[in-house]
Amino acid sequence: MGRHALAVASGFLCATGIAPFAAANGLPWEIWESPSRLATLDPSDIVLERSSHCLDGCRYDRSNRGLEDPAGNPYPLRWLYRDGEEAVVFDERGPGAVTRIWMTTGFGTASCIDPAIRVRFYFDGASAAAIDLPLAALFDGSTPPFTAPLVADRSASSGGFVSDVPLAYAESLRIVLVGADNGGTNPCTGNDERLLWFQLQHHRLAPGTPVATFAPGDDFPAWRAFLAHAGDDPWNGMLAPIEASSVLAPGQAIALATRTGPAWLRGIRLHLPRPAYASVRLKLAFDGATAVDVPLADFFATAADASMAARGVLAGEDATGWLYAWVPMPFRQSADVELVADASLPAPVTVDSALSFDDAPIADGVAPFAAVLSDACVDRGDLSLYAASGAGKVIGVSARYRANGLADLGYLEGDARAYVDGAVAPAWYGTGVEDFFDGGFYFDRGAFARPLAGAPLVDSDGSGVTAAYRWMLADPIAYASRLRLTQEAGFAPAQPVPACVRAVVHAYRAPRANAVVYDRFDVGTPAADAHAYAAPANATCAAANGAFEDEPPTPRSATPCAYAAGSSRFTFDIADALSPLRLRRTFDVSAGSPGEIAGAPAAEIRIDGVVAGRFSPTSANPLRRWQQQEVLLDPGVGAGPHVFEIVPDFTPSAPVFAESAYELSGGWKDAIFADGFERPSSRALSRIAGE
Repeated sequence: MGRHALAVASGFLCATGIAPFAAANGLPWEIWESPSRLATLDPSDIVLERSSHCLDGCRYDRSNRGLEDPAGNPYPLRWLYRDGEEAVVFDERGPGAVTRIWMTTGFGTASCIDPAIRVRFYFDGASAAAIDLPLAALFDGSTPPFTAPLVADRSASSGGFVSDVPLAYAESLRIVLVGADNGGTNPCTGNDERLLWFQLQHHRLAPGTPVATFAPGDDFPAWRAFLAHAGDDPWNGMLAPIEASSVLAPGQAIALATRTGPAWLRGIRLHLPRPAYASVRLKLAFDGATAVDVPLADFFATAADASMAARGVLAGEDATGWLYAWVPMPFRQSADVELVADASLPAPVTVDSALSFDDAPIADGVAPFAAVLSDACVDRGDLSLYAASGAGKVIGVSARYRANGLADLGYLEGDARAYVDGAVAPAWYGTGVEDFFDGGFYFDRGAFARPLAGAPLVDSDGSGVTAAYRWMLADPIAYASRLRLTQEAGFAPAQPVPACVRAVVHAYRAPRANAVVYDRFDVGTPAADAHAYAAPANATCAAANGAFEDEPPTPRSATPCAYAAGSSRFTFDIADALSPLRLRRTFDVSAGSPGEIAGAPAAEIRIDGVVAGRFSPTSANPLRRWQQQEVLLDPGVGAGPHVFEIVPDFTPSAPVFAESAYELSGGWKDAIFADGFERPSSRALSRIAGE
């Protein structure tokens, strides 16, 4: 279904002269439709990860209790909440899509999935599941559309179970498991344990975005065809390449192409001896700025010591020994393509090249491409993979990992964490290095290469190197103002493993943010009074101390208001507000019970009496009580004073709603920075509408 600029919703009028953001046609994960879609930054799309990460930074990133001391993992369930026999692992309200489901199970090595465990998908509030099948059938290729190349089991993905089937929904999606708790006998392990690690990537779109909900019988032939490419253009552009043959000597550079724009560099193919990959750098400059200056071994994720070549859909080495990259790279004025040989190149090499350019137009929302190389070691804490301000999205990561000064495979235990748009809590919180790259248990089935992920080199005993890549094409790490992507060194903060990582992050990025903070307030402060904040009469508002789920944990002392009935109200008054508006809530989730009772229920966000957005249920965490959640508001909400009402959907599985701070963001406007970077003032309404 195509996507178009959204009409102003009933009950709202945009301020005169303020045009809502007009997104590119199509849904943001449907990148197979055009190269331009992949390069487009869409501020009306938030991409998140829900995972089985440990609640307080411990090493036990999975659900159900194993052999660990209970004191080391006091809350072993990672379900969102329980509803009768169903363990709910995902519950999202509003339009969106789940685009990746990863799991693994076992202890020490990946086992089969207990055939008694079932998975059910409930779309758009339906009481009957549209998908109800054994969990194993989600990955074993037996049940359309969950068939190769959109899914892989532990053999194909080296310990991981992966689905890249896009499951879209117009209103909501719940994913539940039945029979996933410990107990009885698990025929795959011979004991009563069902240890499940999971990650789910999903898109959260602006209300009113037209989305066709997944229905039984749906398939994705264009996505399948796209992923079937390994070496040639997955968009089938039929572009005529510019071919050349050159000799590259140590310490010298050769220019492969110079073009003036606007246009796209759409394909790069190179042929030279693999031992030279580490000593030859690909250097790309677009519009006068260097965007890529990375050794071929890193950019194409294939080094001389690789057990097999990377065969990613956008980059790798094909069966004939040609390196290839089909990452769309726009330029508006000029492009320069060079190869630069380091002095370490032993002797001159012959390089055959084929470059493909495309004169297709470049839309306003398309951002420049960059590949950023980092190389660092730490004894403990986090390794930084990428940091940027402005707007952008990470579409790929390739990396080489090793322990530093010892032999210990624990360097693969580290969780990836993405901190997005100034939030303290990670928007992505992973469960281990191999999990991020679609594998499991230190890639226990050896090297593999698939279209969206692979591990061309696998370390067997901790004394070597593990090399892996992942393309996040349908589920990028997107940010509207800033991003910090880190990788934990070792099992946990208390169990570090000195580690090194050499990584290349492939990203589209623009220097100007797509969203900036307009106004905010904390409950229990004069600012809350200025925003006419009013909790329901039964609310309990008291000072609380705690921490977020980041590492190291950020402490926070503040006042949350918690209530089990009623609704809260407050106002925001923003001059010249630009769509899309975002509302971020900081809240306390200590009242729930992890895996049993949610930390907070879903809630409607009503603005001037009209539903303009929804908060989704969130998990409980008594150990790290502070969480944050950001949602997109209806694009029709414009400038001026507005009354917000938060109306929770209380249920036995989610009986308490809490709130401690609210922050309103929106599209870039120069007025924010016109007066010493001060935010515009906010007027409190003299009365709340309707009272």
